[in-house]
Amino acid sequence: MDRLIKGFIDSPQELKKAAIENRKEFIEISVPLEDRNKYQTQGFEPFKELKRKVKLRRPINISERLNRKVWLLLYLLGYPVLKSTSDLFICIDNKEEIYEPFDVFAKDDETVIIGKCFSQDEMGKVNLSDEIEKFASQKGAISKSVKFHFGSSFKPKIIWLLFSQNIIWSKEDKLFATNENIHIVTERELRYFLQISEHLRSAARYQFLAEFLKDQKIPAMQNRKVPAIRGVLGGRKFYAFVSHPKELLKISFVNHRSLNDPEGAPSYQRLVSKSRLKKIADFINLGGFFPTNILMNFVHSVRFEQISKDEETGVTWGNLFLPDRYRSAWIIDGQHRLYGFAPVSSKHQAQNIVVIAFEKLPKNEEANLFVTINHEQKSVPKNLLDDLEGELKWESSKPLERIGAISARLISILNSDIGEPLYGKLTTQGMKGNDSVCLTVPALKQALSKSGLIGKAVLKNKVYALGPLSDANDTATVERAREIINHFFSRIRDANFKVWDAGRLGYVSTNTGVQGYLYLLQALIEHIETSRNLDAKELSTEELILELDDFTPPLINFLKAQTIQKMEAQFKVQFGSGGPREYFFRLCKIIKDETENFNPLGLIEWEEESSEDRISTADRKLKEINIVVQLSLFNRLKQEFGESYWEKGISDKEIKSKAYRKSLDDESSSLPLENYLDFIEYKKIVEKKEVWQLFKPVFNIPEPGEKETAKNLSWMEKINELRRIPAHATAQRTYKLEDFDYIDYVHLQLETRVPQAVWDEV
Repeated sequence: MDRLIKGFIDSPQELKKAAIENRKEFIEISVPLEDRNKYQTQGFEPFKELKRKVKLRRPINISERLNRKVWLLLYLLGYPVLKSTSDLFICIDNKEEIYEPFDVFAKDDETVIIGKCFSQDEMGKVNLSDEIEKFASQKGAISKSVKFHFGSSFKPKIIWLLFSQNIIWSKEDKLFATNENIHIVTERELRYFLQISEHLRSAARYQFLAEFLKDQKIPAMQNRKVPAIRGVLGGRKFYAFVSHPKELLKISFVNHRSLNDPEGAPSYQRLVSKSRLKKIADFINLGGFFPTNILMNFVHSVRFEQISKDEETGVTWGNLFLPDRYRSAWIIDGQHRLYGFAPVSSKHQAQNIVVIAFEKLPKNEEANLFVTINHEQKSVPKNLLDDLEGELKWESSKPLERIGAISARLISILNSDIGEPLYGKLTTQGMKGNDSVCLTVPALKQALSKSGLIGKAVLKNKVYALGPLSDANDTATVERAREIINHFFSRIRDANFKVWDAGRLGYVSTNTGVQGYLYLLQALIEHIETSRNLDAKELSTEELILELDDFTPPLINFLKAQTIQKMEAQFKVQFGSGGPREYFFRLCKIIKDETENFNPLGLIEWEEESSEDRISTADRKLKEINIVVQLSLFNRLKQEFGESYWEKGISDKEIKSKAYRKSLDDESSSLPLENYLDFIEYKKIVEKKEVWQLFKPVFNIPEPGEKETAKNLSWMEKINELRRIPAHATAQRTYKLEDFDYIDYVHLQLETRVPQAVWDEV
């Protein structure tokens, strides 16, 4: 019988080893030094060189990544039997000994999960009807093999799953799969399950099972009754009873949000702390118990056998039949106490727990009851309650608050999406970042707000205007934005994993880089709307992704050809508020070179500012202005005072003293003292009342568009500032477009005022 299923592992040590391997985003190998070049031609990059061997790695492809994510999910859910890291085969024809490979296999005492994975590099439609039909036709044979392999007494519920990435499922294929009791799990649902499994670990298995076995009966819970009392609190029916964690875990859930319910509130899930669950499990294993009750709500009506009743209080004694279906009891309070039992032994799971349960309580009353209880009992930190209350009211009437709330939740989810490009990339409160983990929430929130991707505050911040990633409501907006942003950055990451993974050193997955890419995402969407006469808000998530994919190849091809050194040379931009804008325009230039009519607002001006010819001309003209001003100034002083021009023409003793000290430091040459003056000191000389009339014809230059007044010398201050750009060149100090115009203006004014003989000396 052993041969019916091949390629699974059930040893804790092997599972742990496989988990380490499946968490990696690279395939790593160790080869002799002489084989290095052979593997490098296959896409492997060396990362550690030993004495006789070299370790190489290459990023895993999309297909491998999907398989690893699914395996990791089932491992985190606590399944003790899983597919090995190699292929798994199940016999589908015992007589002919025909085996079929399967990507997904997991087993525990009550359930078996069997599935296949489908993916492609680019988002698009795929006809999978043949695959569904084949899978459906094999279900009977697979069920027999599973039961024979693990023994006739093993009668599990088998969950049939198809996992996919970058596939747009047709309605026909979805319906076909549903009719065959095969569940489709896209990257969106997989992200959700990974998120809760990373958070709750094995406790999340009940949430996972509830999704696919919702409303299915649990054989072990059939006719399970407990002594209970029934009464009324606040006008609502309640039951008080004692039960065991192993029973309650099967029917409970902590989050209303399901795969088909984007309106569910994720607030409660956030209150379940992984570290706190572990502490509670340790406490239970040491013999601890909880004298306080669990508070829950039965989703459906329950059966109650009355034995007696107290007429004065209205309390009834009898037997309560616990719900016998998955996902039928929501935990209002006491999540940690209940889910802390999930990883402990069956002996401890048989411990008694006191429960108070309401029946068919509306969701809003559940939430308000939760807040009331925790606020009064002060059982959770105040800041956490504030956060929860903010989420309960999170669709603020104030646009800026609303955008901030959407951004904050979106960023948190992006950072928690296992296997996605931004997973674990954000620094958190109280933890220091490093070169790889260097993104911050404020920087990303600022980019989301400025870009308008998820909406803008208009009409003096009184009205919320939808953005291209907005959806029917704020929760749906988070989901839509999550899908599109994850896809967009996945293409960037996959184009050059080495550069992306380098973080600060790669100049892509940095605050400035991610901000620049978010601005580019908005610019690309605007271009799609104008060039193709579309409204992004009217496009489905998949349709918008497909449109975006049409315009990203120039960027993807560029990134594929880059090294860390090349990225530093091209994308090391100024630190501060101007950095993301500069980064954005450099990205735009890559797209524009191969995309007709792609001209985001400000790009033309930036290109002119960045023009090598204009920069070179500006540098030359500033140098000429400096020389012409000096020659004009001292030629005029010499005309007026002769050889005494220095003593009589300059009244400021500090200027003369400073020039003299500089001349003493210049041991290599002995120049006239005027050659040791700064440009701004020319202004101080000519503006003196006693000599102003000598210089007024040349130096009295009004600002562009302004009338000439008694003394116009502000241009000298501006030219002095502009001279610092070529004199002290840095990546942060560059010309603005208006600087070029100003330099041209002053240069032209001096051309008309200064004799040609002076210009000939320049």
